Amino acid sequence: MFIFINFREIENDLQSANGLSCCKCKESNVWRIKLRQCAHFVCIACILMHLKYWIEDESKPRIKCPKRTCPKRIHENDIDAVLDSDNNDLDIFMHRVEREYLLHLHRKHSIYYAFGGMDMVRRCPLCKAIYAQYDGCNFVQCVNVRCKQRFCWICNEPTESLQHFAGGECKLGWDDLFKICFVLKFLAFTEGFLLLIFMPLVSTTLIYFGPLLVLITFPYEIIMLIRKRLRQAHKSPWVVTIVAVLLYPIMMIAAIPFAIGSLLFLIPMSLAYSAIAFIKCIPVSCNVLYMLATLAGFFGFDDWRTILRENYEANRLREIEIDQEEAELSESLFLYGFIS
Repeated sequence: MFIFINFREIENDLQSANGLSCCKCKESNVWRIKLRQCAHFVCIACILMHLKYWIEDESKPRIKCPKRTCPKRIHENDIDAVLDSDNNDLDIFMHRVEREYLLHLHRKHSIYYAFGGMDMVRRCPLCKAIYAQYDGCNFVQCVNVRCKQRFCWICNEPTESLQHFAGGECKLGWDDLFKICFVLKFLAFTEGFLLLIFMPLVSTTLIYFGPLLVLITFPYEIIMLIRKRLRQAHKSPWVVTIVAVLLYPIMMIAAIPFAIGSLLFLIPMSLAYSAIAFIKCIPVSCNVLYMLATLAGFFGFDDWRTILRENYEANRLREIEIDQEEAELSESLFLYGFIS
């Protein structure tokens, strides 16, 4: 079976479309597409070179029409259609691999633009997952179940403990402090008789189960850290498993002094909990805390954590909108200056 293609007829059809020449190269006997935002026609070769420049060289998430006097943006569907890697007809204009790469870059730039820019985005140091800024949270843990890497939002460096924030420019956010001080908030705003009811359970848990928890958790955390380092070094899964099995009993023996030493902290904590529970049963102390809570609620600070987050989020979104509007305005001024 033979397929006859009349190239002369195709060329005549292309040239017969008067006034529909490419807005970039002004050619009319080439394959063109119609941009849905501004209805301008542009040839495939020109639109691909236009996208390549603005995506690869300028890292622009929103790309304007190739016509210099047109302020309209190219629709995302048009960009996806021109960079479609499944369309083999486009291979004569640009290789499929390069189109895939450009589309990947464009989507990456669009994600950063939606989050407010590169300064508002961090990537996990281990699995490279993208995270947006969360108000007050500088000690971040990756939610990837196979990663769980903790890192600092400020410097984007991996860290496993709060000691990273003890000195230098990296500081804990207010939400981090809220999570750390959650126990203090529980003791401050829970009724005294409820603290007395839970006092035997709390004392038993701290004194008897606390050392046992240290005895189990200490070797587990050490083994998990060693496994992570071995996986990062691309060791065989069999090697990782054997090392973990051999080291776990040794780590449990090494954890015995830490488990016994934990009583030096757990016993005072149990006594402090009991003292707070008895003190809160005194009517005077309950009345003072109730008055402070009522006063905070009267001024709208009963849920200050939510209020702070919503206020910060509103200000952050407004700053992002202002920055994007200024960027659009600067491009418009440049365009009008070029026209004039």
